[in-house]
Amino acid sequence: MNELPPDLPRLKAIETYLQLQLRRVQQKVAEAEQWEASRRAAAQPRTPPEWTLQMDIGADPRPVAVHHGECTTGGKRLQRVTRRDAIEALSVGILPCALCRPDRELQVD
Repeated sequence: MNELPPDLPRLKAIETYLQLQLRRVQQKVAEAEQWEASRRAAAQPRTPPEWTLQMDIGADPRPVAVHHGECTTGGKRLQRVTRRDAIEALSVGILPCALCRPDRELQVD
């Protein structure tokens, strides 16, 4: 059962119409995939930082302790730092957290 017209001009018109429709569908698919990706990214839990510095209260906050990123004893005044920064902080005398003991994992005495 062939419902297509036999002449070339009408076949070309149908082809153009279908190409335009296909582009619209592809655009909608791309939008749906982007929405799904952003939804999945928002649903994933944020990975905690590897290391944090607990900052002192005051106008000029200074670091008072080094914590492992998953340690919850530092409160809200935490600043994310790199491994190297955590090692440097411990080596200049900033105290390691007594609970998470970052000095053991960082091998700083």
